[in-house]
Amino acid sequence: MPSDYKIVLWRLEQDANGYPPASVEGLWAKRTASGYQVDSTPFYAYGIAPGDLISTTQDGEQIWFQALQQSGGASVLRIRVKHATEVEPVRAALEEFGCPCHAEPAVRMLAVEVPPSRTLDTLLYYLLTQCEAGILDFEEGVLRHTIPEEFR
Repeated sequence: MPSDYKIVLWRLEQDANGYPPASVEGLWAKRTASGYQVDSTPFYAYGIAPGDLISTTQDGEQIWFQALQQSGGASVLRIRVKHATEVEPVRAALEEFGCPCHAEPAVRMLAVEVPPSRTLDTLLYYLLTQCEAGILDFEEGVLRHTIPEEFR
């Protein structure tokens, strides 16, 4: 990564079951004149998406997320597939919808960016049908898109 990119750390709150499996998540972010712009899709941090402008604090060499300054308009979904053989087909389908994905095959999880230029209608239909078929479960890391009327 170029020198204007740094890892920014997010503190994570673990539930009684120890989820998420870490207490900190690091995301790549690009230094800007007014802070950092997030350039990674979070697997565990809530309320943040690629393209967001954030403020940070520094503790020695570590850079910590402080606050969201401005939304970039993207949403983030997290998908957990039930079987390892489904990770790649689900990832490929999401990429076809124009949603960049990052996979963690070891835990059968996908972090999905829904760019601001995309709508949720076809994507949500796909996810709900796959959920009903028992292939996956999903949650919103941050939802900035309008949910289509037929899904409310």
